Amino acid sequence: MSIQTRALVAIVSVAAVLAVGSGSTAVAAGPAEARGPAGAGNPLPGDGVLDYRRTRVTVEEHGVERRDGAVIRDISYSAGGGPAVRAYLVEPDRSGHAHAWAAVLYLHWFEPGNPTSSRLEFLEEAVTLAPRGTVSLLPDLTFPWNGDPVGDSTDLRAVVDQTIQARRGLDLLQDRRDVDGRRIGVVGHDYGGMYGLMVATVDRDRVRTAVAVNVDATFSNWFLQFWLGFEGQAATAYQRLLEPVDPIRYVPFGPRGGTLFQFSVPDFFIPDSTARALFSAASEPKDQRLYPGAAHELDDPRARADRAAWLAQRLALAGP
Repeated sequence: MSIQTRALVAIVSVAAVLAVGSGSTAVAAGPAEARGPAGAGNPLPGDGVLDYRRTRVTVEEHGVERRDGAVIRDISYSAGGGPAVRAYLVEPDRSGHAHAWAAVLYLHWFEPGNPTSSRLEFLEEAVTLAPRGTVSLLPDLTFPWNGDPVGDSTDLRAVVDQTIQARRGLDLLQDRRDVDGRRIGVVGHDYGGMYGLMVATVDRDRVRTAVAVNVDATFSNWFLQFWLGFEGQAATAYQRLLEPVDPIRYVPFGPRGGTLFQFSVPDFFIPDSTARALFSAASEPKDQRLYPGAAHELDDPRARADRAAWLAQRLALAGP
């Protein structure tokens, strides 16, 4: 993450943001609308800000590679009139009967200039899981990768749209005849992990488990610290603006199969207090793994092994 400066801009209310709307935003309730279920009788956070109308996902294939028992498809997909999303779709290199495979949605981290700040980050992990009966989708994320936070309602809209884009990735996986809809997981790192925590909550009826790697509790924290530099009332107003998409408000309603949190220790970007607060707020079942001396990137064989073991148990994967 690079430190950038921007002029102060006006902060508008959440209500004004929701009134603007777009093709991928909430619509009137109907049979095709995708909503998250309430947990234990409690309404989910966000007041429906992440709702969207589910439509058919169109997939275009650009290339294919076979190796190590996996088929790696270079694809783009789109739905709901939104822009095409470039992604890797990784499958077992053998045919499967109906509902044969588990599925994982992988959401990458943010680090400008690093090739792994893209759909490449978890590719090798997806290839490793494919022979064990797993279909994986690894989309390229867009915010803040393709545009900086600007300090107003545009940022809330961008977070919402990115989350809905990830939910449409779940649509793609769930619509496959060979995927078992009861065995779907979400794995994310950094911003990808923050989006993943929200997806795993609002889609807890179809996400069995989640893994969150070096995640922050709020979007406003890093936006303020590394881009905007707001202070005082301006910072407080911005924090309130983004409250509907604060991951820490979603983790108390996490997936029924549990959430694994992975944190580097120490991590410049995530204070210990933030990690503790997230884990404490998360619903059961849950687990936390700490990796002393590992960088925020967490390119660590111990972390990869722990993720694989967690997914294997929760998604009932075949042995290696």
